[in-house]
Amino acid sequence: MKQKLHTFVNSITLATKNTKFIDGSSKQQLLYSTSVPSYNYGLSGQAKYKRSLGNNLPSVKGEVLFGLHPVLLALKSQKREKIHGIFIEDKFQNEGSQHKVKSEILEVASLCKVPVFIVKADVLQQLSGSRPHQGVCLDVSFLKITEWSEQKSLPRTSSLPFWLLLHNIQDPMNFGAILRTAYYLGLDNIVFPSVNSCKLSPVVSKASAGAMEVASLINIPVTSSETLFCKWWHRQGGQVVGTGTGSNTRTVDINSIHMTEPTLLILGNEGSGMGTKLENICDIVVSIPGSNTSVDSLNVSVAAGILMHWIKSSRNNRQNFSAQDTEV
Repeated sequence: MKQKLHTFVNSITLATKNTKFIDGSSKQQLLYSTSVPSYNYGLSGQAKYKRSLGNNLPSVKGEVLFGLHPVLLALKSQKREKIHGIFIEDKFQNEGSQHKVKSEILEVASLCKVPVFIVKADVLQQLSGSRPHQGVCLDVSFLKITEWSEQKSLPRTSSLPFWLLLHNIQDPMNFGAILRTAYYLGLDNIVFPSVNSCKLSPVVSKASAGAMEVASLINIPVTSSETLFCKWWHRQGGQVVGTGTGSNTRTVDINSIHMTEPTLLILGNEGSGMGTKLENICDIVVSIPGSNTSVDSLNVSVAAGILMHWIKSSRNNRQNFSAQDTEV
């Protein structure tokens, strides 16, 4: 590892106006732009202001991921078509040998022959939109994800599929936190619409601890709808499980049910929930019981974690009971 890091550090180029880097056999000029990059400003959950450094910044060819885990998982998953370059803080390479994730980033970047540039912390601050970059940013092409259509068959990745549909989740922090939990718990796919939904972004990737870079994501195009998707799910033999508060007369306490079929769990908008159309198509609507009436609901990302874990656990328990019955 020390030898690899030593070789890697020797190949790094300082990012100055006259910098050139080697890509294969050809030398390319690292271009600079006087304009402040716009990819991380102006949206909910993104930087609230632009802080000028008073000098030029490296030009960005795609979008900039920031933070250790988003950068590492983007490098390892190779889901991005192009990785244009990695920007690391000047002290980053010295810390690499003592920090597992930093060491792995350096090694993978070297193996993938990603152009690497050493910059000052304030440049990373600007590139990340004043977000916590942890000493590294990655210029990448936009993430391409699978688009759903009724005519397209999607591979079945498990014997008892468990999918998640995010209905009009707006906040990138909530969106990212849900992606992180869903990936951690092993859900098969996460589905979301093209309209009235949080867009995938570096902020979402950071909030997901990089899960956005590796999770199986499916997008419902503007030419279709979540209602059509749920009907398609029914035709595949699955059940649609909605979510609501205990005040809804249709809701059932999550503790009283056991999921034994392919399941599509719908999480509704932070403020308005699922809406009547989606609720009417659900086979069941579940809620999480609370103990204090002063607070009648949970943050959607917190509720998502509880619901996904409960459904996974109830399935596992039922499968264990079935196996014991068979043995007897």
